[in-house]
Amino acid sequence: MTNAYENSDNRRWGCRFLPRRQPERDDVTHWGLSGPAILRLSSYAARLLHDVEYKTPISVNWVGLPIDDIGSALTEIATLHPQKRITALAPCRLTQRLWTYLVEKALATKAAARWCDMGKKDFNRLANAVANDLIITTGRAPFHDEFVTCGGVSLKSVNPSSLESKVRPRLYFAGEVLDIDGVTGGFNCQAAWTTAYVVAQSVAQSAKTDSQR
Repeated sequence: MTNAYENSDNRRWGCRFLPRRQPERDDVTHWGLSGPAILRLSSYAARLLHDVEYKTPISVNWVGLPIDDIGSALTEIATLHPQKRITALAPCRLTQRLWTYLVEKALATKAAARWCDMGKKDFNRLANAVANDLIITTGRAPFHDEFVTCGGVSLKSVNPSSLESKVRPRLYFAGEVLDIDGVTGGFNCQAAWTTAYVVAQSVAQSAKTDSQR
């Protein structure tokens, strides 16, 4: 697994264009994309992805910059190192392997060329490959290691203070049976513990009230 960003001397070109706060990263694994950004996307679009059987195009901006800034970073490299091979200097902290992949995808047969051999259309293609890399998803992770299920009992149908059903008294809901889900496992564990505590307190209070009648 590798992070899309790496900070080393030979990848510093264009770093001045990077925002101080890095966007949530993508991790490139041997089987596909993962990482916080992908997990958040899969959470937000869970129902839509299910409807299309997890087969859909995704546009990836690998550095979180506007395409004009990426173009400026590429121009900076070409100006300072015109005789270098394009693949030799990765901009904006991109890893060398990812940069080589993007160059080959954007320039095809010209991927082995030097920066001085680049024309305006080549710069545009390369900047677009970094800012708008189109990837087609073909399914979920092969090991089906989902953190949480999407859907469940609507929060509108339960009392928020007790998690008791508004339709059927003395029926309570907690954990994943409710329509709540977080981005990663920790959030979902906390939701399960918290809702279980609320339900336990509610049931105890209800039993206490019954015993006093």
